[in-house]
Amino acid sequence: MSNNMNENAVNVDRLQGHMGIGTLVMSVLAFSGPLLTTSGFIPIYYPYLGSGVPMMFILVTLILVFFATGFAKMGTVMERPGGFYAYVTVGLGRNMGLTAAFLAVAGYISIALFAPPLIAIYAQNVIENILHGPHISWYIIAMISVLFSTFFAYRKIDLSAAVLFYVMIFESLAVFIFDAVCFIHGYSANGGLVMFNAPSIAASGFGVVLLFVIGNFYGFEATVIYREECKDPKRTIPRATFAAVIGIGLFYFLASWAFLAFYGADKIGNVMTQNAATTFMDILGLLSKGFADFISVVVITSCFASMLSIHNVAARYLYSLGKDQVLPSFLGKVHHNHHSPYAAATTVGVVWAITLTIFLFTGKDPTYLYCIFAGTGEFLITMIVFMASLAVIGYFRKNKQFNFSAWETIIAPTLATIGLGFILVMAVLNFDALTGAPGLVSVIFFGAIMLLTVGSYVYAMYLQKVKPVIHGRIGRQDFVDG
Repeated sequence: MSNNMNENAVNVDRLQGHMGIGTLVMSVLAFSGPLLTTSGFIPIYYPYLGSGVPMMFILVTLILVFFATGFAKMGTVMERPGGFYAYVTVGLGRNMGLTAAFLAVAGYISIALFAPPLIAIYAQNVIENILHGPHISWYIIAMISVLFSTFFAYRKIDLSAAVLFYVMIFESLAVFIFDAVCFIHGYSANGGLVMFNAPSIAASGFGVVLLFVIGNFYGFEATVIYREECKDPKRTIPRATFAAVIGIGLFYFLASWAFLAFYGADKIGNVMTQNAATTFMDILGLLSKGFADFISVVVITSCFASMLSIHNVAARYLYSLGKDQVLPSFLGKVHHNHHSPYAAATTVGVVWAITLTIFLFTGKDPTYLYCIFAGTGEFLITMIVFMASLAVIGYFRKNKQFNFSAWETIIAPTLATIGLGFILVMAVLNFDALTGAPGLVSVIFFGAIMLLTVGSYVYAMYLQKVKPVIHGRIGRQDFVDG
C-alpha cells in the first residue's frame, strides 16, 4: 500500500503514456508528412540538382546515423526527459541548454505554421474542384485545423499516437503505390531502369536542396521528447531513433528515385520546372483518376498529421520550461486525467491562432505564410540539432567512466558535427532561399533569430546571477527516474 502511494505521488504530476517503437516511429514520420513531402517537396528539388536528388537523401541519412550513434548511446545513461533541452544542458552547460530550449520552442512553433494555410489551400481545391462546393475562406479552414490539433494535443499522447499510426500506415501505402506506378511505367518508357548520380557539391543548387532534404528528416529528434510517455524508454528510444532516421532516408530515397525512373534523367529537370506542383497527381492519374482525387483528400490528412506531431513536440518543450520555472509555471501543469501537458498544448494553439489572425490582416496570400515560417523553423531546428551534436561530444568528454567505444563517443559524433556544421553554414548562406522571402523580410527574420539566440543566453546568465535556484533547475534537474 505504502509503495503504491509513493509511486502515485511521484507520477501524479508527470506525463504518462504507453508509446512503443511502432507508434513512436510513426509519430516521427508524421512530422515530415510522407505524402505531402513526396507530392509537394521532392518534385521541386529536381530543377536544382537533377538526377543527383536521390543521393542527397542517402547523404543526409549517413550524417544523421552518425549523430544518432552517439545521441542514442548518451540516452542510455542520461535519463532525463526534455529532449534536446536536457541533452544540451548536460553536454554544454545550463546557459547553452536554455538557449537551445528557446530556439526549439520558436523553431517548432514556426515550422508548424506551414500546415494551417496549406491545409486550407488543399481543402479549397478539393471542395471547389472535386466536390464542386462553395468557396470557403482559407482563414476559417486554417483555424479549424488549429482547433482540432489542439484538441488532440490536449489529451493523452496515446490518442495522438494512435491517430498518427494509422494515418501514416495509409499514407505510406499510398506512396508505395505511387512508387510502383513510376517504376512500372518508367521502365518500359525509358528502355530500362533509370539510375541516379552522385550530386556535385559545386552545383549551384546543392546547398538549397541539402537544406530542404534535411528538413524532411526533422521530427526524428522527437523520440527523446516523449521519454516520460514511452514503454521501457532505454530500449524504445534508441531503437526508434535509428528506425526513424534510416526508415525516413530509405523511404524518401525510393520516392525520389521513382520520379527519376518515371521521367528519365534527361527530361526530369524540365518537366519539374514546368509542372512540379501537378506531377504526383498526374502520375497517380495513370492508375485511376478517382484514386488520384481520393489522394488529393488524403494529402489534407497528411498536413494535419504533420501539424499534430509538431504540436505535441512544441508543447513538451514548453512544458519542460514551465516545470523548470524559467517560463511561467502553469505551462508545466499536467492534466489529472489525460496526463498530458494540456496548458502548454493549449498555449501553442493560441499562439498559432493569434499569428494566423495577424497574418490575415496583412492581406497576403497564405502560400507566403507557410513558406517563410517553415523555412525559419527549419533553420532554428538545424541550429539545435547542431548544438545537440556538440553536446554529445561534450558529455562523453566529461564522463569517461562509461565503457563505450571510441566510435560511439568520439568518431561518429565528430563526423555528425562536421556534417551538421556544413549544413548550418549552407543554411546561413541560403537563408533567403530557405524562407522564400529575399530582401528586407529575410534580413528581419534572420535578425530576429540572432536576437532570440543572444537574448536566451543573456536570460540564462540573468537567472544564474539573480535567481540561482531557478537556474539550477535548467535541463529538467527535477526529474528522478523511477
